[in-house]
Amino acid sequence: MKILLLSLSLIFTACSGGGGNGNGAPGFTHNQLAEKFVQELNLDADFSVTLVKKSTLQDNFLVIYDPYTDSYDALNIDNYDPALDNAADYYYNNSARGFFDLDVLPGHYEVDYRWVTNYDSNGNSYSEYEPYEVWIPTRYRDRAADITFEKVSATSKDLAKVVALKEAATIQKSAEFLSSEFGLSLDRSKELAGLQAHWKKASKKSMTNAEVDAFSTELLGFSLTSGIQAYNASANGNESQLENLIQQSAEVNSITPEHAQSLMSKVFGL
Repeated sequence: MKILLLSLSLIFTACSGGGGNGNGAPGFTHNQLAEKFVQELNLDADFSVTLVKKSTLQDNFLVIYDPYTDSYDALNIDNYDPALDNAADYYYNNSARGFFDLDVLPGHYEVDYRWVTNYDSNGNSYSEYEPYEVWIPTRYRDRAADITFEKVSATSKDLAKVVALKEAATIQKSAEFLSSEFGLSLDRSKELAGLQAHWKKASKKSMTNAEVDAFSTELLGFSLTSGIQAYNASANGNESQLENLIQQSAEVNSITPEHAQSLMSKVFGL
């Protein structure tokens, strides 16, 4: 999930009874919604998590333990509606707002001070600060985000999970944009978003011309080499090659030629 750099300090702690610290969804208090979310999440084969804290000092968060990654994770369920959302889809789509692999701060006593009035042997009153012990319940801290909840040195396993969740959320967001903006089906949008993400991660300097052309063909329906040739011909007054490629891209992506041209120019710079 990405690790957010926030200015405030978030300390997750237990909250007994009541509706919990959050908005809830229609017909649910936050605590009820937290229980429902985890219950629905575990219906998916990819999850077998435990609800550790249903309510925290930070509005709309809960804390779960994920045995697959051996980590405590904080998730925001402010927009989760069991009547509308699949819990697993919500988890991935909102992973960028989560905090993963939190430090566990065990419950302990801390010394605090309070102003009290005492009496001396002559019965005269005087005031002073008196120490007393305060029980601090178990909390979860993300140290990297300067939030009281991530380890200073995350393991490769932890980092791999965070990267995967961030990438899944980014691809989903990009797919929704492609679908609404260019008339692509959601399935094709996800495919293109995944390919586009792969393209961005790949180093063009280390790729052969054939590999670059292969990427372009998967994304647009034609090779980058063909696209450059058509663009140069168009600049010299011959637009037929470019028009043919636009039509070809439209057919490959099942969209209109207008959408194909917009896709090529706005998203891929052709």
